[in-house]
Amino acid sequence: MRKGARFRFGVAAALASVLWPASCARRSTRRDSRERAAVTAPAMAVEEADNPRRTRRGAAGTRPVIWIGLDGLDWELMDSLGERGQVPNWKRLAGSGFGARLESFRPMLSPIVWTTLATGVGPEIHGVLDFQEVDPKTGAKVPISGASRQAPAIWNIASRAGRKVGVVGWWATHPAEEVNGFLVSDYASPILFQNAPGAGVAFPPDLSQVVREVIRRDGSLEASDLAPFLDLPQAEIDAALGSGQGMENPVVAIARVISATRAYHRLARELYDRNLPDLLMVYFEGTDEIAHLLAPYSEPKLDCVPESDYARYHRAIPAYYAMVDRMLGQWMRRAEEDDAILIVNSDHGFKWGADRPCERPSSGAATAAYWHRQQGVLVASARGMSSSARRSQASVFDLAPTVLALLGIRPPPGMPGHPIADLPRPSKLESRESWFSCDVRRVATELPSAAQTAEFTRKLIALGYLSGGEKRRLASTAGIRPRWTEGAWNNLGIYYRDTRKDPAAARAAFRKSLEIRPDYASPLFNLAVVERSDGRWDEALDLLFRSFAAGHPAPERTIVQWAQFASGEGRPAAATSLLERGIAAYPRSEEVGHELARLNRPRSRK
Repeated sequence: MRKGARFRFGVAAALASVLWPASCARRSTRRDSRERAAVTAPAMAVEEADNPRRTRRGAAGTRPVIWIGLDGLDWELMDSLGERGQVPNWKRLAGSGFGARLESFRPMLSPIVWTTLATGVGPEIHGVLDFQEVDPKTGAKVPISGASRQAPAIWNIASRAGRKVGVVGWWATHPAEEVNGFLVSDYASPILFQNAPGAGVAFPPDLSQVVREVIRRDGSLEASDLAPFLDLPQAEIDAALGSGQGMENPVVAIARVISATRAYHRLARELYDRNLPDLLMVYFEGTDEIAHLLAPYSEPKLDCVPESDYARYHRAIPAYYAMVDRMLGQWMRRAEEDDAILIVNSDHGFKWGADRPCERPSSGAATAAYWHRQQGVLVASARGMSSSARRSQASVFDLAPTVLALLGIRPPPGMPGHPIADLPRPSKLESRESWFSCDVRRVATELPSAAQTAEFTRKLIALGYLSGGEKRRLASTAGIRPRWTEGAWNNLGIYYRDTRKDPAAARAAFRKSLEIRPDYASPLFNLAVVERSDGRWDEALDLLFRSFAAGHPAPERTIVQWAQFASGEGRPAAATSLLERGIAAYPRSEEVGHELARLNRPRSRK
């Protein structure tokens, strides 16, 4: 038997033994039914129960790295929960090693930034720029996949260097990649896919059945499971869970977030214990999703939030993060027992305090990103590291070269970031010059069905990542690589404009987006900003009002803001012209009328 075949059987069989009793030989249908009933029997939640007799990693070889990604994690919230004693493991971890404010970039969208974290390069190189991609054969919009990624990830580089790796849930990893270890793709997420696709969800391929069983078991929640998170009668929770609704129902959404978090944690924990990889990377999206769903209802109460809604939902945030904290404690235990370096980071922060914008919904298609903060969280801890009360500064571009260096691999020269000097690493690093020659091979899969794609789209709309107005189908091509959507080109333009400070490249990207969809409000507005910055006010105002006609939110407030900007730039004529055009377009707007009157008010002489 080939070595690879032995390994594939070993991984699936090992994890299956966690789910079924060791004696479950298939001797009779009656016995099968008893054992499968045992799997579905009520059990302690995965964050509450851990394996006290797990096999520990030996001291020889590469010092392992356990890398946990928590989407949208923010220092303000974690500091507040830590002071109240609700996340004791986090407080201990953050106080025991290296801590930094992690600088992200715009647009702060999960597939884009997490792929940068995994590859060490920007989206103009790695190519993942949206939640969707275009199937080249049909022109249909389908969920983003690893086929859009044009740069190797560190698990590819580490595998080629002989390191054993494990990856669970990372964005844009479907179909699962063949690695020296195991990989569970992001299509396993119960948040975005209620039923994970059968083919391609995991490597080794026979791990897919175990993934589905873990999701089925840990994803089965009852009203009593949600009691710590919601102040609602059990009957009302039961009704919501049985309604057949999706993420647009907050009770269903919270249940999906909890089940996805538990499933990813169980998969990563059991696979890590069975395989003891040199590098484990596990990503949790729930810390961001629950924020978009419920941040307006968290403490302190916002004036714009009704008392009744605040009473229903204000417990959910601290309860969810306390659950994540218990999971984190299990990873801290493993890091201590295996002498591993533990890294926890986010892709960006989130607004939890007085900066929460009432006028911009946290789950609105055009406003969700306004709730993101540019600085996220980074903490790292290992035996022998000294702690510091002062938080350093780091960039999302620094994580990939840092982790490679921790594994004894010299980061490739194409990565713009740098290894973080405060973290311990081997004195001698192996060179991997053939960075982009790393072959990325994937297991066989099928395209998501129309029903799965529709479900994915509905969930992204409910979370505010899509508006629902995106064109469903574009022209097909003869190529084999997925094409970029109009949203991807728009996001690339934002990246060039705000991060790379390249207005010419930004202008070209926005125009490419508008070639695909001429009535797309976001690139119309973004291009208007570029033209305004270059002093072309006439062109900018034409684009601005076209964006309003296409559905850009809060046009009257935007007109006032632009007029104030023009006044501050010493362009009173431009400000007046803009406001007069605004009055013509919105004759009942008191906001625009008051600003025009204020601008034209004679100044008193001293």
